[in-house]
Amino acid sequence: MNTQKIAELLSDLEPKKVEKYIEYCRTIRVDKNPWIVQRSPEQLASFYRSVIEDGLEFDGKHITLISTGISYDYVAYKNKMFLAYPETLIDVQLVHKDDKFQFTKESGKVTYKHEIVNPFGTNDSELVGCYCVVKNKRGEFINTLTMEEIQKHRKVAKTDFIWKSWFSEMVLKTVIKKACKTHFADVFQNMETLDNMQNDVSKPLGISIETKQEIEAFTDVDELREYYSKNKKKNAGVKEDFAKACTERKDSIFEELKKEVEDGDN
Repeated sequence: MNTQKIAELLSDLEPKKVEKYIEYCRTIRVDKNPWIVQRSPEQLASFYRSVIEDGLEFDGKHITLISTGISYDYVAYKNKMFLAYPETLIDVQLVHKDDKFQFTKESGKVTYKHEIVNPFGTNDSELVGCYCVVKNKRGEFINTLTMEEIQKHRKVAKTDFIWKSWFSEMVLKTVIKKACKTHFADVFQNMETLDNMQNDVSKPLGISIETKQEIEAFTDVDELREYYSKNKKKNAGVKEDFAKACTERKDSIFEELKKEVEDGDN
């Protein structure tokens, strides 16, 4: 990774923050994240500049890099909202099966009540939905998602590892993102564009989330081919999507190996 080139491309920005970003890029482990070696200095600099132009800070926690580009969590969406409307009151919560949740909206005013019956005994399997309430000078808004809707959003993700590792956080991000897109599209247009690089919203694959996870886990092309041969009958109902997912993973493995060889020669 040519960190000197990244620094040159970002020389007009605050040096200490740029160095912090470069150090973050250095610490991304290639053995677990081989995609990092495929990113050019120009791409890495562009990602950082996009975040800064939105008024946010690339902290490596709430805003990070993943294989598809920039990833924002729900806190980053909240921070952007506070930048645009400092007076905002915002509440983003999960609803579990024993919770009591109700809301009304009358004459533009949102009223809601959420009673968490067992705050220490909830887990992902008991999740039934989520909601986001936003109140500021533009109005009062509430958006909700059921588990069925949440799973639909999960299925359009190009990769599933973040959902698998941080399910609750991704649910919260999904509902706040929906609220921002619905009611504040002008404010979040840039974030929405960058964040949607993680998703294939035009044609989500029909394979199951579990199958997607299995395919993504392969790092050896021969093992992936064997998996495809053994499982293509089981996925006959979605054979085109199953084949596409395996092909895309095969191509990405080849790209990762090619880049490793090129870097080794250099």
